[in-house]
Amino acid sequence: MSARVGRYVRMIATPGEGTALAEGMLRVAEGMRSAPGCELYIVNRTPDEEDAVWVTEVWSDEAASEAALERDLGEAGLGAVLPLLAAPPEYIELTPVGGPGLG
Repeated sequence: MSARVGRYVRMIATPGEGTALAEGMLRVAEGMRSAPGCELYIVNRTPDEEDAVWVTEVWSDEAASEAALERDLGEAGLGAVLPLLAAPPEYIELTPVGGPGLG
C-alpha cells in the first residue's frame, strides 16, 4: 500500500462568492507548487453548486501533508480566502493507490 495521503476538501462560499473563492484557491494552488511532497493540488468547481469549490490533494506522505497544513496561512494564501467561506471546510481523507497521473 502507498504511503501517499490524499483528501478531497469541499468549501462553500458565502452566497455569490464562489468564483472569488475558486480564484483564491487557484492562488493557493500556485503556492503549493513549491510545497515539499505536494504531488497534486487541483481546484475544482461543480456545475450544480455555484458557491462550492472542491480541492483534490495528494501528498507524498503524512508528514508532507501535515507540514503543508501547518504553513503560515498568509504564506499559503489561505488567509485571503477564509473570509469568503460560509462554513468550515469539509474533508474526506483518502489513501491514493495509483492510476494515471500518479508516478
